[in-house]
Amino acid sequence: MNTRILATLAAASGLVSAASMNAQELAYSVSYGIESEYVFRGVEIASESLQGSIEATYGDGYIGVWANEALDDFGSNASEFDFYAGWGYALNDAVTLDFGGTLYHYPDFKGDDTFEAYVGAAFDTALAPSLYVYHDFDLDAFTFEGSIGHSVDVTEVSRVDLGLTAGYVDFDNAGHYAYYGATADYVYTLSDNTDVAVGVRYSTNDKDLGFSPDGNLWGGLSFSHSF
Repeated sequence: MNTRILATLAAASGLVSAASMNAQELAYSVSYGIESEYVFRGVEIASESLQGSIEATYGDGYIGVWANEALDDFGSNASEFDFYAGWGYALNDAVTLDFGGTLYHYPDFKGDDTFEAYVGAAFDTALAPSLYVYHDFDLDAFTFEGSIGHSVDVTEVSRVDLGLTAGYVDFDNAGHYAYYGATADYVYTLSDNTDVAVGVRYSTNDKDLGFSPDGNLWGGLSFSHSF
């Protein structure tokens, strides 16, 4: 994985590990993998990319960092680190609210960092629907997004995860667009705390924004660990 991603995730992992010695309720997860495209809200940002993340949770709170590093010329300067934190609140057994914020950091483009706050609701019902509202204060943009998902067990140690997403982005006095996406991943459990997943993704938008000649369909491979 790219040195810049490794350094950032290693530093975050060290802080989490140190904290875990004093907080038995603290848990964290790590993921890393490769995607043949990096698409954000229906717009392709880069083609082949390395991606990694680390997230720590304590009680109802969480904090983490997600990173992308492009491998191909398309989006080669699109290094990205997203630092986020949030808190969940269970209204009842079926509805959980989620509040938080994300700092989007682009080391190759000084002054382009943005901050976004969000609030969402997840429903513990069939298809696990969720609804979110995001507001980017620097871009002055609102995003509304809904998603559903379903898992199908294949064997005792494998499953297929399916997901659908639809969203709408509104830039104040600068236009708007709608986007749609679908995912399908085959997930295999290697051990009690390690999974490997391979899958395909599809995304598009109604303004023909930001897609390379490779099109809107791509694939990915990832590993995830929980501690």
